[in-house]
Amino acid sequence: MNAAFTIHDLRDRPDLLDAVAEAIWATFWQHKGRALSDLQAGFRKHLAPGDLPFTLAAECDGVFCGTVSLIACDEPERADLAPWLAALWVAPDRRRAGLGAALVTAVEQRAAAAGIARLYLSARPAVQGFYEKRGWQVIDTEIGPARLVIFERAISP
Repeated sequence: MNAAFTIHDLRDRPDLLDAVAEAIWATFWQHKGRALSDLQAGFRKHLAPGDLPFTLAAECDGVFCGTVSLIACDEPERADLAPWLAALWVAPDRRRAGLGAALVTAVEQRAAAAGIARLYLSARPAVQGFYEKRGWQVIDTEIGPARLVIFERAISP
């Protein structure tokens, strides 16, 4: 489905915070027993001024349809790396229409504007091709119980 989308900084659209938290919780945290209220509290920190953390939220035809964040660290096993693109999520009915790529690009551009030269992310092996196609390079594999892949990307400030 191809539809127009708009990407917002969550600071400018705090009304989307609950939708962002619910999507990320249901996708990445609910099965681990983490409370939704913990995610909501975490995303409230993304409303504070500054370069990090921040969250972008997308709307498709006025409806929340995707999100991504930039945070200090997403993998305790690799706390030496920073910052991390995290929690990329696109509504199932909006996937394969360019929104995920647009969200990743928006984070890269914003990080570059803040003078950040390198980003990291972790992802399931099944989505490795998505990131490699966008210039991300694998630097580690089989991290943690989920056997995640760690990527890095140099960006130009």
